[in-house]
Amino acid sequence: MVKRMSNPSSSVETVVWPGRNSAGSPPRASAPQQVQLGNASASHADSAELERRLAEAERLRKLETAEAHHRGVEDGLRRGREEAAAEMKKALDQVARTLEELAKVKSKLRQEAERELVKLALAVARRILYREITTDPSSIEGIVHAALQKLQQREVSKVRVCPQAVAAVKAALDRIGSRSGMEIVADPGLATGAMLFETSVGELDASIETQLQEIQRGFADRLAIQ
Repeated sequence: MVKRMSNPSSSVETVVWPGRNSAGSPPRASAPQQVQLGNASASHADSAELERRLAEAERLRKLETAEAHHRGVEDGLRRGREEAAAEMKKALDQVARTLEELAKVKSKLRQEAERELVKLALAVARRILYREITTDPSSIEGIVHAALQKLQQREVSKVRVCPQAVAAVKAALDRIGSRSGMEIVADPGLATGAMLFETSVGELDASIETQLQEIQRGFADRLAIQ
């Protein structure tokens, strides 16, 4: 805006007010002001991009942390399962070995018990048989009959028995009908219950003790097989 003084004699001074040009129009923005605005916009955009990148980096860091934690948990669980399986296998192996040892001990105890029972049974049988032939000489007939069956009708030339059993053996052979041609000899060297049948092919020991020993060996062989 231009203002003139009313006094013509005075010199005229033109005053230019800020914000207006000589034509009265608003002043135009200078180039430096436009550069400053452009720099502000670029700075704001850079700041937003930086924040976005920082947020993305933080998101990725959290994701990696979560994944690492998950892998750690999975690895811990896997190791735990492996260790538990190893401990379980070790315990099962120990139980299996213990059961195997117990089975062996049980089998051994059973065999020992059976051997003891066999010995006891034979001892009782021996005592009964000796008492029977001592109190009842006629009971020796069963021993004579069993011996003749083993010989399978072979010709017997002589029968040697303990002296106290001679009469009983003769009576038993007479009842069986097999005394013909046999010589009954009392042998003082034979123990009670001893009886030997002599044939042309060998000698058969039909003594009570010999038969009990054969029974004992048979049980021993059977227990060994089991």
